[in-house]
Amino acid sequence: MRKAEKETVLRWDSAEKIVHVYSCHERVWRRAERQGYTPVRRHFIKGREVARQYRIPLASFRYGFRDPNRPRRPAPTWLVKAKIRQKKGGK
Repeated sequence: MRKAEKETVLRWDSAEKIVHVYSCHERVWRRAERQGYTPVRRHFIKGREVARQYRIPLASFRYGFRDPNRPRRPAPTWLVKAKIRQKKGGK
Protein backbone atom coordinates (compact mmCIF):
# COMPACT_ATOMS: atom_id res chain seq x y z
CA MET A 1 0.00 0.00 0.00
CA ARG A 2 1.40 3.39 -0.99
CA LYS A 3 1.58 6.36 1.37
CA ALA A 4 -0.97 8.18 -0.76
CA GLU A 5 -3.46 5.36 -0.17
CA LYS A 6 -3.12 5.38 3.62
CA GLU A 7 -5.78 7.21 5.58
CA THR A 8 -7.25 7.67 9.03
CA VAL A 9 -10.98 8.28 9.31
CA LEU A 10 -12.63 9.55 12.51
CA ARG A 11 -16.41 9.26 12.57
CA TRP A 12 -18.95 9.93 15.30
CA ASP A 13 -22.47 11.15 15.87
CA SER A 14 -23.92 12.79 18.94
CA ALA A 15 -26.55 10.08 19.52
CA GLU A 16 -24.14 7.14 19.71
CA LYS A 17 -21.41 8.79 21.83
CA ILE A 18 -18.76 6.53 20.28
CA VAL A 19 -15.92 7.53 17.94
CA HIS A 20 -15.27 5.04 15.15
CA VAL A 21 -11.61 5.13 14.10
CA TYR A 22 -10.49 3.46 10.85
CA SER A 23 -6.77 3.75 10.26
CA CYS A 24 -4.04 2.43 7.99
CA HIS A 25 -1.31 4.07 10.09
CA GLU A 26 0.60 1.96 12.60
CA ARG A 27 1.24 5.05 14.71
CA VAL A 28 -2.53 5.43 15.29
CA TRP A 29 -2.78 1.69 16.10
CA ARG A 30 -0.06 2.00 18.75
CA ARG A 31 -1.65 5.13 20.19
CA ALA A 32 -5.07 3.47 20.55
CA GLU A 33 -3.68 0.25 22.00
CA ARG A 34 -1.47 2.14 24.48
CA GLN A 35 -4.70 3.66 25.83
CA GLY A 36 -6.14 0.15 26.27
CA TYR A 37 -8.40 -0.14 23.22
CA THR A 38 -8.43 -3.32 21.14
CA PRO A 39 -9.25 -3.41 17.43
CA VAL A 40 -12.87 -4.21 16.60
CA ARG A 41 -11.86 -5.37 13.13
CA ARG A 42 -8.63 -5.93 11.21
CA HIS A 43 -8.35 -5.60 7.44
CA PHE A 44 -5.96 -7.75 5.39
CA ILE A 45 -4.80 -7.66 1.77
CA LYS A 46 -2.87 -10.70 0.54
CA GLY A 47 -2.28 -11.84 4.11
CA ARG A 48 -0.82 -8.50 5.23
CA GLU A 49 -2.60 -6.33 7.76
CA VAL A 50 -3.36 -2.94 6.23
CA ALA A 51 -5.95 -1.34 8.53
CA ARG A 52 -7.63 -1.57 11.91
CA GLN A 53 -10.92 -0.28 13.28
CA TYR A 54 -11.47 0.89 16.84
CA ARG A 55 -14.48 2.06 18.86
CA ILE A 56 -13.61 4.70 21.47
CA PRO A 57 -16.09 6.38 23.85
CA LEU A 58 -16.55 10.02 22.89
CA ALA A 59 -16.03 11.17 26.49
CA SER A 60 -12.50 9.73 26.55
CA PHE A 61 -11.54 10.61 22.98
CA ARG A 62 -8.82 13.23 22.62
CA TYR A 63 -6.70 13.46 19.53
CA GLY A 64 -4.58 16.51 20.28
CA PHE A 65 -5.42 19.11 17.67
CA ARG A 66 -4.23 22.62 18.40
CA ASP A 67 -5.23 26.05 17.15
CA PRO A 68 -3.00 26.89 14.15
CA ASN A 69 -2.61 30.47 15.45
CA ARG A 70 -1.32 29.29 18.82
CA PRO A 71 2.48 29.10 18.97
CA ARG A 72 4.16 25.80 19.73
CA ARG A 73 5.64 25.19 23.15
CA PRO A 74 9.34 26.04 23.34
CA ALA A 75 11.77 23.12 23.48
CA PRO A 76 12.95 22.11 26.95
CA THR A 77 16.11 23.92 28.01
CA TRP A 78 18.00 20.67 28.55
CA LEU A 79 17.35 19.73 24.92
CA VAL A 80 18.69 22.93 23.40
CA LYS A 81 22.34 22.70 22.40
CA ALA A 82 24.66 25.39 23.65
CA LYS A 83 26.01 27.70 20.96
CA ILE A 84 29.76 27.54 20.39
CA ARG A 85 31.12 31.02 20.08
CA GLN A 86 34.19 31.77 18.08
CA LYS A 87 36.88 33.89 19.67
CA LYS A 88 37.28 37.29 18.12
CA GLY A 89 40.90 37.85 17.66
CA GLY A 90 43.78 39.30 15.79
CA LYS A 91 45.42 36.31 14.12
